Amino acid sequence: MPDLNLLPDVDKVAQAFSQAAHTYDDVAGLQRIAADQLLKKGPLVHQGKVLDIGSGTGYVSAQLAALEAVTSVIGLDIAQGMIDYAQLCHSDKKLNWQLGDAQNLPHALADNVTRFDLVVSSLSIQWCKDLDAVFAGVAQCLADGGVFHCATLGPQTLHQLKWAWAQVDNYQHVNDFVPLETLRNLLEKQFADVTIECEPVELKYLTVHQLTRDLKQLGASNQNAQASQGLMGIGRFRKMVEAYEHLRDDEAQLPVTYEIYYIKAKVHK
Repeated sequence: MPDLNLLPDVDKVAQAFSQAAHTYDDVAGLQRIAADQLLKKGPLVHQGKVLDIGSGTGYVSAQLAALEAVTSVIGLDIAQGMIDYAQLCHSDKKLNWQLGDAQNLPHALADNVTRFDLVVSSLSIQWCKDLDAVFAGVAQCLADGGVFHCATLGPQTLHQLKWAWAQVDNYQHVNDFVPLETLRNLLEKQFADVTIECEPVELKYLTVHQLTRDLKQLGASNQNAQASQGLMGIGRFRKMVEAYEHLRDDEAQLPVTYEIYYIKAKVHK
């Protein structure tokens, strides 16, 4: 399994996503797919007081606030740029925005004594080093009968890009994500009735440059602390692109796979 300690510090993640705030929605195709699917899977549990972890530009928070069954939504994000952008884009009276780290929810929510009926998160917890702390904090802030509903990425994500870089060198150019059983074991320490659905999504790109540009504009380029430093020269990148070209399909497009885990869990009683 990946060593989560190799992920960057919180401030580096916050900086990357703050810088991406104004370009994020323009290239967030995968993020929209995951968010819409998460919303589609949640009618029976998306209700009451809601905390949205890693709320980003506010897409999921705003969708939830529009539901009659939802009474309030707090969008929590580590990136001030995302918080500022979400405030500009959404003005529903049910919505509030808060800067804070999902790995330290008790501190982030210290001024809010609310117990939440639902904690939701769409494609954000994969950037957290300490998933134990994330899940413990979520369990602590949920009310009795509360539900954790989450989408995150699995280890088959971007496997084509990993393969292409592996033809060039042995450095890590692509983020690693937590395997299914590891994720399940961590969740079952804090939650009951844990269910995880795996749904791969394949997107198509015309060029590798378009893919890598989108990852950068999403703030989701390689955040791993063991990423090769100073080795992204034109020659190495060209060799990676040449390798990826071998994967071009019958429609003359380049496939990109994302492995999405959809989690639903209840707090232990």
